Amino acid sequence: MSQETISMSDKTTPTQSGLSAVSDVEIISFGYLHGPAPEADLTFDVRRYLSDPAAVRDTGLLDCDGRDDEVRRVVLDTWGAPETIDLTLGFVLAFPHGHRCVIAFGCAGGRHRSVALAEVAAEDLRTMEFNVTVRHLHVHLPRVIGDESTGGAR
Repeated sequence: MSQETISMSDKTTPTQSGLSAVSDVEIISFGYLHGPAPEADLTFDVRRYLSDPAAVRDTGLLDCDGRDDEVRRVVLDTWGAPETIDLTLGFVLAFPHGHRCVIAFGCAGGRHRSVALAEVAAEDLRTMEFNVTVRHLHVHLPRVIGDESTGGAR
């Protein structure tokens, strides 16, 4: 049996793709060090597979967040980030028509990777004519500097 792959690189609209479209999409960014993941239809925990741009202290990105162009560029240049966006778009396109779809992106502190991915996914979905809202749960909180592997701040 052959498997057909749908590429999201052309950013087709729901009508053009021939797939059902959801009514609304909510995208949430958050940090696991601030609490549990919010309820969502699809949650990405990017702590283990996307490197943290703030981990390199001398880059000047520590005090920035994922809404800043340089942080977004660094995150999107990380192996796995473009594929995460493509998976998000594919999931939304395949979601049942008429239902609200909630996507969550989580990283350690909720300021860099999760925010950047949420913003990029929202831009792409808006280009595809979806009604998208974005909530950044922890971007306004003080940065958390710690060891992600232990989940604790230092």
